[in-house]
Amino acid sequence: MRRIALLLTMLVVVTGCSVLNGTQEQHGNGETAIRVGVMQVIDTAPFYLALSKGYFRDEGLTIKITPTKSGTDSLPLLAGDHIDIGFGNWATLFQAQANGTGDYRVLADGSQGAPHVQIVATRPDSGIHTARDLAGKTVSSNAPNDIPLLALKAILQADGVDPNTVKTPIVHHADTPAALAGKEVDAALQLEPFITIARRQVGTVPVVDLYGPGPAHDLPIAGYFALDKFTQQKPNAVAAFRRAIERGAADARDVVAVQRILPTFVGGVTPAIAKEVAIPVFPTSVSRERLQRVADLMLTYGQLKEKLDVARLVR
Repeated sequence: MRRIALLLTMLVVVTGCSVLNGTQEQHGNGETAIRVGVMQVIDTAPFYLALSKGYFRDEGLTIKITPTKSGTDSLPLLAGDHIDIGFGNWATLFQAQANGTGDYRVLADGSQGAPHVQIVATRPDSGIHTARDLAGKTVSSNAPNDIPLLALKAILQADGVDPNTVKTPIVHHADTPAALAGKEVDAALQLEPFITIARRQVGTVPVVDLYGPGPAHDLPIAGYFALDKFTQQKPNAVAAFRRAIERGAADARDVVAVQRILPTFVGGVTPAIAKEVAIPVFPTSVSRERLQRVADLMLTYGQLKEKLDVARLVR
């Protein structure tokens, strides 16, 4: 009986990752399953590092992934009880909270701006060289009123350009290289690794460094969140998820670790491309003050009608 018990224990501990019906799953050594809606972009490298290194398993969690293209995707998935935790940019989340779409809680930070990690890129023959040249142009955005677009509005206004003169159709990050190549847009808000892919495929050039020196310098970008009712029902699972993510974020300080993990979850990224990408900051804890800066900037540029107290959302 002892041998059987030992063998069963070993089987649980060594269970790894599998793909079932398009949903990636990592089995834990406990009873708690967490359904996570997550984007396949460089900002989620800490999540995939935690997954690959078994940090969720160490916390007794089973992780089931639903791929998403933006934070906007996570909101209806949460509302419909298709996922437990979502990932997306903070501006989308704070807008949803202010609009009463749901009562959300911030669980863990995901990424923070740094020079060159998100840019406005254009074709070399576009005639666009500075932020001022974007007036009257079409600049694609991954989602309505998201963080990159908020940063761009702040930069445009600082440069004397009315943000309302810039058209911002939705083109998801992975589709921006093709949209630029096909001249569907004049420029595109991009993040890595699609900045590097577009540069290689289309010869794109940067026009605006969104989180470089300026009004959006080092702005927090995205993170993990859930509905308040979930955090109330499963506080231990929430704490375990946060610990695993923070371990992954600590590992993501190693540039080589990020470069190695990126091709495993972002399509079209080779090891050579991964070595060229600009890497954001991966915070290992949530800062209420940092996130409040996003909400305050949203208020300044009309994306919020009244001040939002972010501290109340941090679980």
